[in-house]
Amino acid sequence: MKSKRLKLTFVSFEPKDDKFRGYIPMEFALSNEKGPEIILRKATKIYETSVSKMKSIVSQIRKSRVDRSTIPARKIWQLGNAIFKLRDELEEIGLEIDGIYDHLTRDLKVKRKWLEKVIILRRYIPSIDLIPESLNWGHFEKSTRRKAEGLRSGLPLS
Repeated sequence: MKSKRLKLTFVSFEPKDDKFRGYIPMEFALSNEKGPEIILRKATKIYETSVSKMKSIVSQIRKSRVDRSTIPARKIWQLGNAIFKLRDELEEIGLEIDGIYDHLTRDLKVKRKWLEKVIILRRYIPSIDLIPESLNWGHFEKSTRRKAEGLRSGLPLS
């Protein structure tokens, strides 16, 4: 059984000299017994590490596009999973990103609509093992949710 969800505080990040600077509300900073500097340092490290990993995955996806080769659906799932992991790691320290789509479209230089589809794929397919290695992203680009739910349910690929 899941534990009761804690009230999370919003955090935001701004790029600064190839790094990021984190911001939290003043009331959280003043009321947190661990000290705002420690929380912000930890949150910023989590965000920087996550964005770096995501940029690497996006770079591989872009390379596939440039080479005009297929983009494995598993690669897209990995990007979505990295986003879920970022969210979970921040949640563990009581934070959530204020406008995650805005942050990631800015920092990964991707379109919001495409990012939404990446997250939909990951949301409806909980394990990469459910995706056949031979399946490419083109299969999911249209009707992402319906096709992801179908794959999760074991329906034949159409």
